[in-house]
Amino acid sequence: MSKNKKQRARREAKDNHRKKAQQTIPAAANKPLSTPRASSNSTPKSKANSYGPKSKITPQAKKAAAAAVKPQTQASQKHEIPFGVYDRILLVGEGDFSFAHSLCMQHGCANVTATSFDSGEDVAIKYPQFEKIQHDLLALTPPVPIHHAVDATKLNTYKPLRHVGDDGNAEPWDAIAFMFPHTGGLSTDVNRQVRANQALLVGFFEACLEAKHTKPASGTVAANANSQKPKREKAKLPFLRVGGKVVVTLFEGAPYTLWNVRDLARHTGLKVVESFKFSFGDYPGYSHVRTLGTVEGGGGWKGEEREARMYVFEKVETKGEGEVEKAGLKENMARKKMRNGDGLKRGRESDEDEEDD
Repeated sequence: MSKNKKQRARREAKDNHRKKAQQTIPAAANKPLSTPRASSNSTPKSKANSYGPKSKITPQAKKAAAAAVKPQTQASQKHEIPFGVYDRILLVGEGDFSFAHSLCMQHGCANVTATSFDSGEDVAIKYPQFEKIQHDLLALTPPVPIHHAVDATKLNTYKPLRHVGDDGNAEPWDAIAFMFPHTGGLSTDVNRQVRANQALLVGFFEACLEAKHTKPASGTVAANANSQKPKREKAKLPFLRVGGKVVVTLFEGAPYTLWNVRDLARHTGLKVVESFKFSFGDYPGYSHVRTLGTVEGGGGWKGEEREARMYVFEKVETKGEGEVEKAGLKENMARKKMRNGDGLKRGRESDEDEEDD
């Protein structure tokens, strides 16, 4: 074989060998070697993208990561209930009184008074479960006061709803709550329903703040005007203390969002404190009931399956109201001392001092 033929055969063999090697080498190996390496300050994610494909995460690892994150999310969303154990709490518009039952039995609230708009007979007919709930509330020591036929827009006019403490003196409420207020199916017209429920809420807020005052009779005014020494009126404690809370819970979505409960509260003089997602699970034993009563056969929608929101408002001090409340508390303390005999004892001691002089 000539020299030229040998060289040609050698070149063909090298070309064939090179082609076979290119076919067997993976595509990743064909990347240029000049690819820049990740810097030491780059994140782990950029390193993974630079050096090769991402590592696969197993399903077990995904479940473990989700379980580690989920409790932290739930803890941040859970909200403390706006009712203290020793708060003087007035519940308005109760249906079957299961909310009062939950506050007393599950949360240990010791000073709860519950009211309903319906009469006692109507409550028993609408809600068969009320008999058992009432038995539990009345069996407590002291028993939970239950009042029927109470209009939420006239709360401050009911004498039995003036809270009386253990010492026999009247005390203002710390919190007044109205769970899922509704006027009922008065009309199928949405706008008319919205206006009716707005009027209900405004009347409720005004009653809590005692914004409406009854004018005295003309004869009384004339007698006071002609008398030389007008009789001094006793200091009257407010129905809701300054800083006290007014709590309202409503369902989310229309038509409830059309009520504009925040604006209604501001308009009557309340301060908007907060609002948060309401969870029925925070009040074990509490179930939403409809204004018309329990539906036979369990039909109809369930309130527990709907999103709801709790709104917390606060009574702010108005001009002169703080002094009136302080004067009322001072007068209560004086009455308490007189009942205990302290006032009488001081009177005798002062008489003896005068005799000694």
